[in-house]
Amino acid sequence: MSIFIYFLTFLVIYSYCMLSYAYTAPGNSSRKKISLNDNWRFYSGDITGSDIGTAAATEWENITLPHTWNSKDAFLKIHSYSRGIGWYKKELMLSDSLRGRRLYLFFEGANQVTDVFVNGQHIGQHTGGYTAFIFEITGYLNFSQPNIIAVKIDNRYNPDIPPLSADFNFYGGIYRDVWLIETSPVHIDNLNYASPGVFISTPIIHEKSAQININGKIINETSFPQNIKIINKVSDESSNEIFSTESDLTIKAFSFADFEVSNVINNPKLWSPDSPYLYKVFTKVVKNGEPLDEVVNPLGIRWFELRPGLGLYLNGKPIKLYGTNRHQDYPELGNALTDDFHMKDIQIIKENGFNFLRLAHYPQDPAVLQAADEEGVILWEEIPVVNTISMSGSFYKNCVEMLTEMIRQNYNHPSVFIWGYMNEVSLRKPDPMPKGYINSVVKLASLLNSTIKKEDSSRFTAAALFTEEIDSGSGFESIPDIIGMNLYFGWYYDNLKTFGEFLDKFHNKYPKKNLIISEYGAGSDERIHTYEPKAFDFSSEYQQLFHESTFKQIKERDYLIGSALWNHFDFGSNLRQDSKYALNQKGIYFFNREPKDISYYYKAQLNKSPLIYIASREWRMRAGSSKGNFDQTIKVYSNLEKAELYVNDTSLGEKNFNNCTATWNVTLLNGQLLLNMTIVQNFFPKRILTI
Repeated sequence: MSIFIYFLTFLVIYSYCMLSYAYTAPGNSSRKKISLNDNWRFYSGDITGSDIGTAAATEWENITLPHTWNSKDAFLKIHSYSRGIGWYKKELMLSDSLRGRRLYLFFEGANQVTDVFVNGQHIGQHTGGYTAFIFEITGYLNFSQPNIIAVKIDNRYNPDIPPLSADFNFYGGIYRDVWLIETSPVHIDNLNYASPGVFISTPIIHEKSAQININGKIINETSFPQNIKIINKVSDESSNEIFSTESDLTIKAFSFADFEVSNVINNPKLWSPDSPYLYKVFTKVVKNGEPLDEVVNPLGIRWFELRPGLGLYLNGKPIKLYGTNRHQDYPELGNALTDDFHMKDIQIIKENGFNFLRLAHYPQDPAVLQAADEEGVILWEEIPVVNTISMSGSFYKNCVEMLTEMIRQNYNHPSVFIWGYMNEVSLRKPDPMPKGYINSVVKLASLLNSTIKKEDSSRFTAAALFTEEIDSGSGFESIPDIIGMNLYFGWYYDNLKTFGEFLDKFHNKYPKKNLIISEYGAGSDERIHTYEPKAFDFSSEYQQLFHESTFKQIKERDYLIGSALWNHFDFGSNLRQDSKYALNQKGIYFFNREPKDISYYYKAQLNKSPLIYIASREWRMRAGSSKGNFDQTIKVYSNLEKAELYVNDTSLGEKNFNNCTATWNVTLLNGQLLLNMTIVQNFFPKRILTI
């Protein structure tokens, strides 16, 4: 290389460094987060190379993020949907005020392989559809003309990327929010697996005091050493300062430095489902009194303890987890939901009385974690290793990467109790099954379990197993801290009473193992009704019998940590051909979030406020062509002791509630009937409920 080229290269680098060092933003120069959800265009199909101009302008659709191209075709009767390639593009004009700032593109999620281009230059690729990712784009931008952001999404089946198969739809697209993040050249590390860059732990907690540890990394992207202050402030829910620490830090040019501080909160207000108290932690980078960067994180002070045979203790007190599972899709939207949809789902779950939620079967939107913190819902979050695995090194690597992303991105959320890493991974064995497949499953489970312990030793690990995996002789069930059991006695196999028999047999054999029911459920269709409900008839009546029996057996077994029914909401599953095409109908709510009658059984079981509900509303029109059909059963759910039923102002007498359930035989004649209930309870005023 000639001396001239050396000199030219030096000038370019020196000029860039001087610009970075000399920059001082006017006013508050802390980081800013700007939504990029608007004014995108979408092209269905592939485009050769990064030249997005090769596609005709008329073939691009104007869209707003979040977006998926599978919101409709995943529900058509075609037994398949578009798992291919789509392109997104957007023009981004930058203000001169951003000169000298560091600029990043932050994606909350895109499914499943994402390649990002800025002005025709490839800036990075992310693999996996359910975790966030971030790329720095500072050096690829210009200020004199619009910048073209282009994103290629590849949602095709890939044997190296989980999930390989599952009972849910793999919607393609940029289906979560996208942000432009700007920071000072001296800033908190935001390239650490798209995490907040600050990690908060509470290694020692008592009712009288709690130790708070805060650590992170500061990046100096200037050409000179920087002398800065790190200020960490903790405030309560009323914004009152609890404590503040200051640390001096010197960072070499184009380098980084770690910081770690510790302090104590006396008489802390503890986080729990009944009282989800949240502190806030403000971490600020300051130079000469000027704020350079700041991030804010939640802090919930709580501790979990597993006592084998006795269940779970939260903050030193026993607690049983009564919960549910949740998928992230919605009618006409697929998985492309705005934050308000996610947060409303968590509110519905909490209003039902549940204190626990399994995020099946993948990390979910940041809004879900935020809502769980605020509402007091304890979480099990997991990566999408579902049904089957590949034995390739790339598959293993992608699993570890997804797990690391999930943990670091959500480390500070107090609602997270369990990190999960597998679900029914032997359910869909390869055919023919490769030699050593089961050993490979166990090896992967051990690798992922140890990865969690390395990343976060404060929480517990879990894997969800189906009946044939539990105590199979492989040693699989000995790896996680908690064994999740997906049990469908009385639906896919056996009968309802064998649920408890199976659990007791396993517990008696392994009394020290920590057990949780990670799935149980039965499908229903509001159009299907019967006088003689049976398994797999999809009648509302059988779904009610299933839950009434199974939940009662769960409550009777104190050795269980808890349970999570399957599923809170019906959800899309293109491969299913049940009574409703392309839907898994095991929800206790319909796909559109309207409650099924069975949801009120759980409200009666789990809520303290008095509740009474006539649970036969889904069967409003009943045939009575013969005299034998006139007499029918009306079911009522309540958490009260007893009630009296009236039909057209005629009393049918009082009934006591058992398992929050009571039934009356009603003579149904032609025409409309008005059902009234008088609640008979000493502490509760007598009133009439008109249905």
